[in-house]
Amino acid sequence: MLSPHIYVALAHERHQAFLAQAETDRRNRRARPHRPRGGAVAAATSRPVVLRDGSAVLIRPVRSADAPLLADGFARLSDRSRRLRFLSPKPALSPAELGYFTDVDHHDHEALGALDHADGRGVGIARYVRDADDPQAAEIAVTVIDDWQGRGLGTELVAQLSERARTEGIRRFTALVAPDNPAMARLLRNVRADLVRRESGALEFEITLGPAE
Repeated sequence: MLSPHIYVALAHERHQAFLAQAETDRRNRRARPHRPRGGAVAAATSRPVVLRDGSAVLIRPVRSADAPLLADGFARLSDRSRRLRFLSPKPALSPAELGYFTDVDHHDHEALGALDHADGRGVGIARYVRDADDPQAAEIAVTVIDDWQGRGLGTELVAQLSERARTEGIRRFTALVAPDNPAMARLLRNVRADLVRRESGALEFEITLGPAE
């Protein structure tokens, strides 16, 4: 079994390779004359949600103009929350990463952001990226800023992201979670995720999605 340090290093390398491939895909999409139909559907969808503590958010697809919102939300994350999200220390997002995280096609790459109804600032985001080798599978990631954790926002984001994924032909989510991230593990169990692999430095979960209604 790999040591925790080696496994985290490999997970970090996987994330960097993932970003590099995603940037290539993003450039290829820009070269195409049209984007998939899913983008037009997603861009018009936004939903107000009242969380279990009574706070209100608006959940909507992320837009290319949302880079400042994302940067503001990232700045409000604790160092621990950043590490748990990226599986390594992450002091800042580069301009390339901000571009990748906000320039999504709403088909192979979807991202839903939650905005505080009171002031319009970003408080959470969930995304999936389709597996290039298995078009019915996608990897997901969820981030909720520290002040909004524990209110049910992550569960709501995953539920709405699952609905979007079903309409785009995705039938399975996977998620890589740090073992010292009980909040994310609990969230995934709440949405009926199965733990499919356990290593010293990470846990891998899988969520089976039913067909689109």
